[in-house]
Amino acid sequence: MFFFTGMLDSGKTSMIKTLLDNPELVNGRKILILLCEEGEEEYDVTGLAAKNVHFKVIDDESLFTATTFRKIEKEFKPDYVIIEYNGMWKGDAFLDIEYPKGYGIAEIMTTVDASTFKLYLSNMKPMMALQYRYTDMVVFNRFTHDMDGEKFNCRATVKAQNLAAKVIFEYEDGTVDSNFDASPFDLSKDEIEISDTDFGVFYFDAMDQVSKYAGKRIKALVKAVRIDKTGQEDREGFLVGRVAMTCCAADQSFLGMVCVNDMPFEGDEAWVRIDATVLAADGRVYGEPPEPKLPVLRVHEMTPAEKPEDEVVGI
Repeated sequence: MFFFTGMLDSGKTSMIKTLLDNPELVNGRKILILLCEEGEEEYDVTGLAAKNVHFKVIDDESLFTATTFRKIEKEFKPDYVIIEYNGMWKGDAFLDIEYPKGYGIAEIMTTVDASTFKLYLSNMKPMMALQYRYTDMVVFNRFTHDMDGEKFNCRATVKAQNLAAKVIFEYEDGTVDSNFDASPFDLSKDEIEISDTDFGVFYFDAMDQVSKYAGKRIKALVKAVRIDKTGQEDREGFLVGRVAMTCCAADQSFLGMVCVNDMPFEGDEAWVRIDATVLAADGRVYGEPPEPKLPVLRVHEMTPAEKPEDEVVGI
C-alpha cells in the first residue's frame, strides 16, 4: 500500500496521477485507489478504468477500519492499494489497523502546498506535525524561487518530527530540488556564530548533512547537560544544546549534541558559551545505527553565561 497524506488541495491527487503514469507500476496490475476526501483536481476515472485502476470512497473516518479493508480485499482483490488520506483525520490512526495479509505499507508520502505552509503551521501545527512524524517523504510543491530562503525552516520543521524523512521541493515550473544541500550559514568561513534564532536550523541541518560542518568551528550560547552514559561508551559525558518547541507549547524537545571530550563540569546543567569544532561520528554515540554519521562537538572552551530571556528557540 502507498499512503499519500497532506492537507486538502496540497497536491496529493497530482502526485498519485504522476505515479499512475509509470508503466512499470501499472503494467496490467489491478490497482485500487481509496479516496478519503474530495479535492479540486479530479481523476480520469474512465481512462484509468481501461488501465485496470479502480476507485472506492471512504469519506468517514470511522469507516477506516480493519473490517473495511477485509471487505475491500474480498471485493477487489487488488495488487496495489493507493490511499489518498484525509489530512484532517488523525494522522497516525492508519498505523494501528490490522490489515489483511499482504497489505503492508510500502511508503508514506506527505504533500505540502508551500504557499499555505506558514498559515497551516501557525493554526494547525500539532496536526501537521503528526503527518510528518510517520512519513517517509515530504514534498513541498508550488514552490517559487523567491521562497528559496524558507527551505531551511521547512526542512527543520519536518526534521524536528522525523529526522529520517526525505524533504523535496517542487517548483511551479515542474523542476525539483530533491537534494537540498545549501546552508543558512557562510561555510566559506572557518568559524560560525550560531544565534539563538538559528540554533534549531543549525541542529537539524547538521544532523541531516554533517559533512557540510565537519571541521568547522562554532560558537553558541547553549545549555550544557550532564549525562550518565554517552551512547555505548560507559563513561559520563555531557550534551550541549537548546530546547525547541517542536510541535506546540506542551511538546518541547532538547536539541542536544554530544560532546566527545572530558572537561570539568559542575552540577547537572548550566548555561555556557561554547567554542567547539564539529566532528562526524559513528551514529552509535547517540544510540543510533553506525551510519549515517552524526555530528558531535569537541569543545575547546566553555565559559559560564547568563540564562537567556527566552530559553526556547524556534524552528
